[in-house]
Amino acid sequence: MSNRIIDITTFAGRDLKSRITVSHLYNFISNHDKRYVKIDFGNVDFATRSFIDEFYNVFINNPDIKTELLNVSPEIEAMFKAVKSTQRKPKATTKKNDADSVIEFSSISEASDYLSSLTFH
Repeated sequence: MSNRIIDITTFAGRDLKSRITVSHLYNFISNHDKRYVKIDFGNVDFATRSFIDEFYNVFINNPDIKTELLNVSPEIEAMFKAVKSTQRKPKATTKKNDADSVIEFSSISEASDYLSSLTFH
């Protein structure tokens, strides 16, 4: 596979809805040993937030592959910005409280009895 432009609509159609489509696209690119790709959004009519979120995580946040986006409409660009703003930042290391513990139950009724015994102030 040469360093050509990939029209995303050939994998997902004009409406980008499915997270699984992102996986198919990534597998296709990986199988062709690409480290740099140009993906054309010019023929896209619509994209769901879940599709853009998955695309962002698989392509944009992936250090193993450099992705250049082409012909992104203002609406889809806004979706990318919205998704970027909700991405989780690495959390600072926190010290575990002694009060933090895991309680295991062997049955639903045992868990229910425990929860019923709790008092909230």
